[in-house]
Amino acid sequence: MRPLVGVTCYRELASDTGSPLRCCLGLRYVEALRRAGAAVVVIPPIADGELLRAAYEPLSGLLLSGGGDLDPQTYGQPDSGRCRGVDCERDRTEILLARWAFEDDLALFAICRGIQALNVALGGTLVQDIPSELPGALGHYGAADQPRAQPQHPVTVGERSRLAAILARRGAGGQLAVNSFHHQAVQQIAPPLKAVAWSPDGLVEGLECTDRSFILGVQWHPEEMAAGDPVQQALFDEFVAACAARRRLR
Repeated sequence: MRPLVGVTCYRELASDTGSPLRCCLGLRYVEALRRAGAAVVVIPPIADGELLRAAYEPLSGLLLSGGGDLDPQTYGQPDSGRCRGVDCERDRTEILLARWAFEDDLALFAICRGIQALNVALGGTLVQDIPSELPGALGHYGAADQPRAQPQHPVTVGERSRLAAILARRGAGGQLAVNSFHHQAVQQIAPPLKAVAWSPDGLVEGLECTDRSFILGVQWHPEEMAAGDPVQQALFDEFVAACAARRRLR
């Protein structure tokens, strides 16, 4: 039986009223997880904590997906006015899910916005807008017409990290070419986490938690590259293997 992985999603909001129209998730997440052997269930923003817990309980793993920015209030900062696509209900949902997963040692994989939500959930902070706050940084947000799988810049992966071990098993070294679609970044790292990958300008591109079975966050979008890149697919394979191990322990 395949392990059940819950994947968070974003909501499209009406431009005139701001009310939710539909819940959305990029198909590439589902495809990468299915190739790795998972069954997938989508978790929308849920305001009711009891309902959210009911959705969480059957899971063998959790994937925090990409999307809009987190409300700066979630990490104790005033809004700079440069945040995009904030959905406070999604913030509350993902922060609660990430904390539950951390407490329960549930396998957790966090992608793009997801790595930021993970960091905030465990006590970290974010750079609200890279271009205005860090003018010497690389361009981390690809052009609108740029193919989603196209690499934007390299990342350097720390030795003796889980991420390095995953890449090494697929023959990859300490550098990896990744795509990039973010204007925010990890700033202060939450105490349970450690940085394990960096872009050339020093921004954090990967986080891990060493005292949990599997908690990994990456700032790029491996799901967009995974179909044609076995190294990126390996991230999903290792995550789902951890989910399967969790399922066997139940």
